[in-house]
Amino acid sequence: PQNAIDLGILKNKLLIKYFEYQEKNAYQAADKLTSHTKNSREFLISKKGISPSKIELITNWIDVDTYANAPKTNYFREKYGLQNKFIFLFAGVIGPSQGLDFIIDTANEIKSKYPNICFLFVGDGLEKKKLMTMAKISKLDNIMFKPLVSIDEYPKLLKSADVGIVSLNSMNKTGVYPAKILGYMSASLPACAILHKESDGHDLVKESGCGISIFSDESEKVKRDLIIKMYNEKDKLKQYSDNGLK
Repeated sequence: PQNAIDLGILKNKLLIKYFEYQEKNAYQAADKLTSHTKNSREFLISKKGISPSKIELITNWIDVDTYANAPKTNYFREKYGLQNKFIFLFAGVIGPSQGLDFIIDTANEIKSKYPNICFLFVGDGLEKKKLMTMAKISKLDNIMFKPLVSIDEYPKLLKSADVGIVSLNSMNKTGVYPAKILGYMSASLPACAILHKESDGHDLVKESGCGISIFSDESEKVKRDLIIKMYNEKDKLKQYSDNGLK
């Protein structure tokens, strides 16, 4: 229940106590626990009192060939009318954990100076309607919202974009990072990562050299500057792409 607690979704103390009781029972009953990040494993050890010998680190993995071998086409650019745009793509769950409001603010600030930039949201979630309303109120034509695509089309979607955005807001406190980073890497799509300080995603981006990451509690200006930096430094995007796939 930790994520719901961190995000303020679960506030009732009795409910928190109940779910943490169930959590404790599940951990005790299990022969082994698995964690997909180092920091999440440390969280279970330090905060939940689990013996280190009981927790195995099994990181996320991906079938690289499915993405790497996908054809790079203009299918989605043509389908969405974005043939001549520089696309920042966010693909996946659009929920409270992601903290995507900053993209609306960024789009509003840069729409005149950088008319070539487009922010493409492909996915669904609890926050999608709110973001769409914000974009409509500000009359932003540099933001586009589309529904989820099929798993077969997803690699082609990634290959249609210029930069992939990953985002988790600062209220998250465990080491989790979006698995979509691996999809971006496999599709040779540079990653623009805005993640909470505790996320292992920062190490992944830094060690692989697949893009740039910053903390999600940075100011709106810092986030906006990152978007502009990745747009202006197009010569570096190819290196991020190659590093990610490697």
